[in-house]
Amino acid sequence: MERGLDHLVYATPDLETSVEALAVRLGTRPVPGGAHPGWGTRNALIGLGTGVYLEIIGPDPAQPDPEGSRPFFIDDLTEPRLVTWAYRHPDPESVRAQLANTFGNVTGEQGVHLGRLRSMSRDEPGGGTLHWRLTDPSALPAGGIVPFVIDWGATPHPSSTLANECELLGLEARHPDAQELQALVHITRPLLGSSAVELSITVGSEPEIRARIRTPIGEIVLS
Repeated sequence: MERGLDHLVYATPDLETSVEALAVRLGTRPVPGGAHPGWGTRNALIGLGTGVYLEIIGPDPAQPDPEGSRPFFIDDLTEPRLVTWAYRHPDPESVRAQLANTFGNVTGEQGVHLGRLRSMSRDEPGGGTLHWRLTDPSALPAGGIVPFVIDWGATPHPSSTLANECELLGLEARHPDAQELQALVHITRPLLGSSAVELSITVGSEPEIRARIRTPIGEIVLS
């Protein structure tokens, strides 16, 4: 599918510890992804169905500290959590503009800024290089509820090489300004093609993302 939910971002201050914990909790072991040069991060992945996956991302001890902060609140985390999600689209610039215009005042600011599009790449452990474009992963408007936008271009999607032992069943966002964010449900519909999975947004005291996932050992809620 060329557009829809691309992946969930589970950020952690300690990648190895989170990989071990998720392997137990989800009943399947995350697959090593690779390092992000310049970001000071590396990741591991779990497939959640066709065209969607869970990214576990944390500091990479093999890299020097980046000049600025690591993306996804990583430097501020004391424990792992779902921080945001990525929306896939072949024209990310148009979606970036639409999201910025739609949610310009939700956070009480003069505009929701997803940042400029940038090109990224990483080497895969088994060889080959992935290339993609994305909006600023450090922006995280509305506390991460508004997604960043990504386009893989001609690169095979990362989920194509992952086992589908887990399946995303639902995605819920909570935010104090839930009513103002309801337009996000329509902008990003459908999340997973013809799947019944949709985004729901309810009122919460703090921004939060919760994913309902079917695993080989039962259903869980990851947040």
